[in-house]
Amino acid sequence: MPRPASLENWDHLAMTLLLGTPFESAGELEAFRGSDGGVVLDSPHLRFANPRDIRLNPHGLGPFSRLIVPALPDQPGVYAISSADQVVLYVGRARDSLRRRWGRGGYAVIDPRNCFVGGQSTNCHINGLITAGLCQGEGYTLSFHTVDPPDDLERRLRSGLRPIWNLQI
Repeated sequence: MPRPASLENWDHLAMTLLLGTPFESAGELEAFRGSDGGVVLDSPHLRFANPRDIRLNPHGLGPFSRLIVPALPDQPGVYAISSADQVVLYVGRARDSLRRRWGRGGYAVIDPRNCFVGGQSTNCHINGLITAGLCQGEGYTLSFHTVDPPDDLERRLRSGLRPIWNLQI
């Protein structure tokens, strides 16, 4: 598999197999922290002008954090979030770019509109779970496998691994 030039120190990254598919470890997920060391929490729904009185989605209340995400390739692929004890908690896909999926407007920073019905509720769901765990001292690792299209691999991994954070199996 070609290695993206944008990732520095690529050789230090570990590889793991998920149902026979090699996944590169991008690194640990972290959140911005305040001077006291605690995760800085955000409630973006409070910044959304809502004249049509749109309801919050089931995960829109938060709280959320601004995630610090390791470098990812600008390619389509499948990603996995694992706990510190290497249990796969979530498997997802990025049809366009892993970097964009995990960047601003994706999981890393929750856009206020995404907190409401019709927004990206998955962004809220995953960021909220990561934020809650980080607040309690849990650690998470992000790994990926570049593939285009990613749909079949994601479906196979979700079915075979049955990650507890995935809502639709």
